[in-house]
Amino acid sequence: MGTDLNYFIDDETREKAHKQWQATADHVAGMLCLTNPQSLLELLQNIQQFIIPWSTEVVADAKKAIKHKNINNKGKNKEMKYYVPKGCSFFQRNNDGRWVGRIRIRGKQVDVACRHDKRYVYDELMKAHRAKEKNPIQQEKGFRLFEWLDHWHKVFRLPKRGIELSESSIKSDIYYINKIKKIFKNERLEDLTADVIQQTLYSMTQGRTCEGVYGILKLALSKARDRTGGTSVMELVEKVRHERVKGRALNNGEIKKILEATRNETERDIIKFYLYTGCRVDEISATKVEFINLTEEERIITGLQHKNRPIPDMRLLPNEVLIYGSKTRLSIRAMPILPPLRPILERITANRDGNERLFKNHTTVMIRNFHELIKDATKITFTLKDYRHTAATSFKDAGIPSGVYFRWFGWSDDTMARKVYTHETEYEKKVSQEWAQKFNNS
Repeated sequence: MGTDLNYFIDDETREKAHKQWQATADHVAGMLCLTNPQSLLELLQNIQQFIIPWSTEVVADAKKAIKHKNINNKGKNKEMKYYVPKGCSFFQRNNDGRWVGRIRIRGKQVDVACRHDKRYVYDELMKAHRAKEKNPIQQEKGFRLFEWLDHWHKVFRLPKRGIELSESSIKSDIYYINKIKKIFKNERLEDLTADVIQQTLYSMTQGRTCEGVYGILKLALSKARDRTGGTSVMELVEKVRHERVKGRALNNGEIKKILEATRNETERDIIKFYLYTGCRVDEISATKVEFINLTEEERIITGLQHKNRPIPDMRLLPNEVLIYGSKTRLSIRAMPILPPLRPILERITANRDGNERLFKNHTTVMIRNFHELIKDATKITFTLKDYRHTAATSFKDAGIPSGVYFRWFGWSDDTMARKVYTHETEYEKKVSQEWAQKFNNS
């Protein structure tokens, strides 16, 4: 082996070696002044077997050091030589201290990574280079749509926004990217035309999703054109803006027709629960029997979560119902049970287990479906959110201040109650018209 193990027998040298080995294998190599890496491995393996059992980690560190470092004859370490193969056109540090790696595709430079970690950027550059060699389509004809979206989101979207990008924003971006992969074809970016994008966006029925897909495509394809030159194809696509439908409060005649159009008692109970609580569609399907406190004693609800994160236990006062929402943390709230709703809940919750759903056979999709049948039967144009508007307007007409009932709806203040969800009733409109006529006639 060329190394005398007796060198390590005396206590002074053993203690010195012990301190040095606890740092890294690079220090071991410098202390021993070995002439080649293989001697270092043999030495440490012998020590591990016969002398010092705790040197397992030192051996592992030495292997990593030998892999990434060149050890010269004097035992001094040289920094790793980052060999950039042909096709990787750029690998150097910017003025801000970040390392940038670029790869050449079809004569154009495409950024692969931009970080302060030099080793990370180099590894990502090598991965892109190997992928380019294995994928002749990418090498000869450039990126395709799906590959570019993933590359854009990883390289440009996340590093650019950094810490400011919240978890919900990341999930939103990933959702729209996956939506694009479902409705678009994986065409080459050069073959993607404005007509194809426009027709695909027109075929989408959900306005909010269509607006999100348009936004992701505009950012990603604009960046692609910035790298290759020319104008973005999204400049020829009509801008998509989701027009949010303003809600309204249903009048008594419309509510009566809706209740008469229901097919069974359960559907009538669901609509009345909507009107007397003002909850959202996903909240009514998540309500459990134990969330209804019809007793005269307080109840503690445990095991609640919001977006897979546990929250403190909630205290449910007598004659209160817990609305288990998921939109925000304030969506999990308690509100009093109104007198017209109490007999309905007493009938529904009688002799039932607390873990059961209040309306166990009606999911969110089923609730939406039977309301479509009701709209067809009554010819009334309304949405499920109009129930929420109706409830807020009813609370206002009953004389309940908006500073009180805004908590029942899961809002942070009463701005939404005053400016969005409360409307003039038929009686208020009639009185306003009468006063307007008197003022004009005077």
